[in-house]
Amino acid sequence: MSDIMNIPQIPAAPIENLQNDLHIGFTGDIAKRLQKLRWADEAHTLKVFPEAVDALMGAFVVAQGKEDQAYVIVQGSDLTRQRLEKDRQRDVLYKEIKKTVDTFATLTIFPDRQEAALRMQPVMQRYKIDPDGGVEAQTVATEQWIEEQLANYNLQQAAQALGIHESINQLKTLNDEIQQLTADRNDERSQKTTAELKTARAATDLAYRSMVLMVNAQAITTSVDPASAAMSHTYEVLIKSVQETIRYYRQLSDERRRANKRVTVKSDIVGNHQYAVVAGWTWERLIQDSKAALAVDQDANPARIVSTDKKALKAGGLVLALQGVAVAPTDTIDVSREYELIALG
Repeated sequence: MSDIMNIPQIPAAPIENLQNDLHIGFTGDIAKRLQKLRWADEAHTLKVFPEAVDALMGAFVVAQGKEDQAYVIVQGSDLTRQRLEKDRQRDVLYKEIKKTVDTFATLTIFPDRQEAALRMQPVMQRYKIDPDGGVEAQTVATEQWIEEQLANYNLQQAAQALGIHESINQLKTLNDEIQQLTADRNDERSQKTTAELKTARAATDLAYRSMVLMVNAQAITTSVDPASAAMSHTYEVLIKSVQETIRYYRQLSDERRRANKRVTVKSDIVGNHQYAVVAGWTWERLIQDSKAALAVDQDANPARIVSTDKKALKAGGLVLALQGVAVAPTDTIDVSREYELIALG
């Protein structure tokens, strides 16, 4: 009879605390390992484990599959694809407009067009529109430039002389559509897909815990039964496989959390907003007032630090990216989403 205290067991794994991408990775790896161990033949006609155990394994695999589908929908929704396509079209159109202006600004053989281009060029340069930069920042800069362009009669005349007035109107339409698609990500439809992912993830967690309890119990039962030596070895192989997966993802999670704690806090003005300048809201002051209000938005790329502090929101919303890139002051925190709190200082 085996020593019960030394029988291998699947340890507790804090899967509820894993971020969505790590959770999908962990449960997906477990599901793959189970599918390899559940069957004694390649045709999947002969089961290795007793029906009670196999049924819980199958329930977990099904639940994990549904979670995976929900995650894919959230990550690659139609809204996201539409937004990316509109952004691509906007980039192409803006580059064409800028190329036209820059080209005629150097052509002395067309003095009227050169004058028009030289009239438009400094205004465009002032807004620093970057087609290869972040979508939100580009949207804000483009809107500001177009508003000045369409409100200034001389600039409109210059655009007419260069033959790009209609292109600017098309650019405005694309920019407005991108703004709407960005807003739509927080509407009822988006919240529904997020809720579906949370529900699917909770079901996966429940199926995982049920399976683990059964496997651990069966491992003990077979280990104390001399007639079940072969089955005992099978459970040992399964448990070691799960243990290996737990260790790997626990390490990934720990490394990510340590990286979050190593964030260098800058004293930049919060939110790049005039109110922040007047009120004196800097990183240092915000942290002194409320460390717990700082969080990391893991879905952003690059990941960015946000603040749920009301004063910081008034100062300009999302405050600063991890890599020191200022976030557009028009962005706001989505209260329906969850943010991971981090330790600073």
